[in-house]
Amino acid sequence: MCSEFVPGAGMRNSRSRAVVLTGFVVGAVFGIAHAQSPPSRTQPSSGTEILFLGTAGGPPLRENRSEPSTLLTVDGRAYLIDCGIGTIRRMVEAGISSEDVKVVFFTHLHADHDLGLADVMANDFFRLNMTGSSQTIDIYGPPQTAELVDAAFHYITIGFRPFAAEPGAIGKGLVNGKFKNQFVAHEIQRDGLVYSDDRIRVFATENTHYALMSVENRRAMKSYSFRIETPHGAVVFTGDTGSNDAVVHLATGADVLITEVEDAGQITQFVSEMAEKNHWQPERAAALATHLRQEHMDEQDVGMMATKANAKSVVLYHYDPSDPSAYVAAVKKYFAGPVFAPADLDRYCMGKTDAKSPAKAVTLRPCGTRRGPVAPKER
Repeated sequence: MCSEFVPGAGMRNSRSRAVVLTGFVVGAVFGIAHAQSPPSRTQPSSGTEILFLGTAGGPPLRENRSEPSTLLTVDGRAYLIDCGIGTIRRMVEAGISSEDVKVVFFTHLHADHDLGLADVMANDFFRLNMTGSSQTIDIYGPPQTAELVDAAFHYITIGFRPFAAEPGAIGKGLVNGKFKNQFVAHEIQRDGLVYSDDRIRVFATENTHYALMSVENRRAMKSYSFRIETPHGAVVFTGDTGSNDAVVHLATGADVLITEVEDAGQITQFVSEMAEKNHWQPERAAALATHLRQEHMDEQDVGMMATKANAKSVVLYHYDPSDPSAYVAAVKKYFAGPVFAPADLDRYCMGKTDAKSPAKAVTLRPCGTRRGPVAPKER
C-alpha cells in the first residue's frame, strides 16, 4: 500500500521530516500513536442503497471507470460484491471506510473481479492495526477463495514488515513473529443459502460463465450468481454468465436485477482487432468469440432474462461505457421495465411506492452520486 503523509508545516530539514514521518507511520500501523482518519460521509442508517464502485469489465483498464465492484448497504450495514481494480480508490472518493465493510462476496475469481482485493485488505489492515481492533473480515467466494485471500495477505504484509522492525514497535501487531491475519475466507461449494445475518440472506446459483471449461476444471473453479434478500426487496447480481435458466430462476420476482451486458454488435469487431494486433491464429480468435457469445450475455439475453424472471428493474454494469444509452435502448426492446446504466459512484435506493397503491411494489430510484447531490437520470 502506498500512502503519502504530510506531517505539516514548520519542519526545516529532511532529517526532521523523516523522523516525524517514520514515527507517524509506525505508530499508526502498530497502535503506539494516534492518526486522524479521513472524513467519512454519512452512511444511510435505514433502507437499502446500491453504490456502484466499478462498472466496466476488463480488460482493458479505463481512465474513468473502475472494474466491477458494488457496495450494498442495508439498514446501515455495508456488503461488498466483487472487488476489481480501482475499488479502494472509489471507496475513498465515496467516503467509505473500507474496514467498516465486514463481509465481501466474490461471484467468481476472474482478474477483473478480484485484483482489487489486496488494496482493500491493505487499507483494512492499516486501519485495524491503528485502532488495535480485533475484528475479522469475512470473504465469501468460490473454490480457491482461501488461496486468493492468503496470497493477498502475504503480499500486503511484506510492505509492513519494516515498520514492525523499528524500535518501539517490536511485537506490535505480531503473533509468534507473524502478523495476525484478520481476514477469514469461506468457500462456496454448492448452490443454496450461503450467508445470512439479521439484515440479509444470500443465495448462490452456479451460472454458465465457465460452461466451456472441462468438467474437471468446473469442479475446481466455479462462477456464481447471487440473490440477496433484504427487508426492502431482493437484489440479484448475475456476475458474469451466459444466458441460462438457473439464473432466470434465481432472479424470479427480483426487485433489482444487476447484470453484466455485452454489445452483440461489437463482439466481432473487438475480436478482429485483437487478433490483428496480436497476430493470433484463427483458432484463438474463434475461441475468444465463442467465449464472448456463449459465456456472457448481450442486450437481447439480458432483456429476455429479465422478462422471463419478471424482474422489476434492471441495472447494467460490466459494460463498455462508450455509449450507455445504446445499451439501455437495446435492452428495452425485450424488457418493459426501467433500465439503468450507471457510472462509477452512481447510487440507487430501494423503497416502497405510495402506501395507497394496492401493489405496494418496491421501486428503484437513482438517489444521487457519491461525488455530489445530483441524481443521475434513467438512461
